[in-house]
Amino acid sequence: MRRRVCPRCLEPLTAPVWRDATGAPTRPPVERRTRWQRLLDPLRTDPLPVPTARDAAGAAAASVVPTCPRGHRLPPEYLDRPTIVVGLVGLTGASKSTYLTVLIDLLHEGALAPLGVSVEMDEESAARFDDHRYRLLVQRQQLPLTLPLLGQGSSPEPFILVLRGTGRNGAERTVNLVFFDASGEQLYRSEDMGLYGRFLYAATSLLVVLSPGVFPRLRSVADPGEDSMGLARHTQMVVNLANVLRAARSLPLDAHVDDVATAVVLSKADKLRGVPDFPAETLRDPDLRTMPLAHWFADVRDNSSRLVDFLEVSGGSNLLTAVLHRLPRPTVHAVSATGSDARDGGYPRIAPVGVLDPLLVLLARSGFLSAEGLDPEEYGAGLRGEWSR
Repeated sequence: MRRRVCPRCLEPLTAPVWRDATGAPTRPPVERRTRWQRLLDPLRTDPLPVPTARDAAGAAAASVVPTCPRGHRLPPEYLDRPTIVVGLVGLTGASKSTYLTVLIDLLHEGALAPLGVSVEMDEESAARFDDHRYRLLVQRQQLPLTLPLLGQGSSPEPFILVLRGTGRNGAERTVNLVFFDASGEQLYRSEDMGLYGRFLYAATSLLVVLSPGVFPRLRSVADPGEDSMGLARHTQMVVNLANVLRAARSLPLDAHVDDVATAVVLSKADKLRGVPDFPAETLRDPDLRTMPLAHWFADVRDNSSRLVDFLEVSGGSNLLTAVLHRLPRPTVHAVSATGSDARDGGYPRIAPVGVLDPLLVLLARSGFLSAEGLDPEEYGAGLRGEWSR
C-alpha cells in the first residue's frame, strides 16, 4: 500500500487526527458505544484508531472531519484512495502555471473518457481553479508568476483531483491526483533548497518544464529576458533537483530512484514549427478513441528520442546529460499549452497541443494505466500497481 500524504503540506498520514467544528482534536464519532467503552475511554493511551466508513458517516453528521497532523482538512474519502503526487518544476517564464491550468481543464472536460477514466475535482481546488481558468481560458490573459514554496512546509496552491477507472479484473480503481507548482529558482538558491525536501520526498512524479528559448540555437524564439538566463541555471536546477530528490530519500547521489518518474515538457513548442530540423510531428495530440494506448506509448518513446536529438544539436548537451542521467525514468515531450504566443499580456487564441501526453506517461509509470509499449523491457513487471489489478 502506498503512503498517504496530506495534499496541502505533504505530511505522511499514518493515522489522521479528527477535529470538531472548533478545530479541537476529538475521537471520531461512532453510531453506538457500550457503557464499558465509555468508562474506559479516559484511560486509553494508544493512538486514535483508523476511522471506518461508519465512523466517517457519523462524523459528517457531527461536523467532525479528518485532518493531517498540521490541521489541514482532508477532502472527502481522501483516505480511501492511494495518492499520486505530481510536482511541476521549472524556472520563471517556463509556462508551468499555464500548462497546468490547461491540463486540468482538459481532464475536467473528459479528455480521459476514451480510456474509461472519469475525473472529479476537490471543491476547494475547484474554487481556486475557476479563477485560473477564467483568466486564461475565458479572458485569455497571462497568469501571474508562480509563488515560491512557503515556510512551515506549505505548498502555495495544490490542486486535488480524483481519477476513477476500471481495472483489468473489472473492479473500480480510484486514485487521488495532487499537483503542486513550485518555483525552480529555489533549486539553485541554497537558502531555499531545504524547502524542497518535503515535497520531493512525497512526489511520485515530476513534470520538469523547459522553455525552448533557453537553448543557444533557439534564442530567436525566446521570450523577452529569457535568453539572458542561459542554460547554466537550468542545468543547475536539474542537478539540484536530482540531488534533493535522493537526499529526501536518504539515497546516494548516484542511486536509482525506483518510486519516481519524470516527464520533461518542452513548452511553447508552437514557436518551433518554423525552426529547421524540428520534428514537427512530435507536437500532436493522440486520438485515444482510435489508437491503442500501447501503440501511442511506442510513439512516445520514438518522439522522445527525436526531441533529445533536436535539443542536443540546439546546444543543450550539458542540460540533456543532467536530465537523462540524473532524473528518474525521463521522457521528453513537445507541448504547446496555448497554441499561440502572448501579445500585450494576452493570447489571440487558446488551442492546446500535446498537453495530455506527459501526464499519460506518468499515470502509466505509477501503475494507474497500462504501461504496455512504454518500456517493453520492463513490461510484465509493469502492471504492478495496486490500481491496475
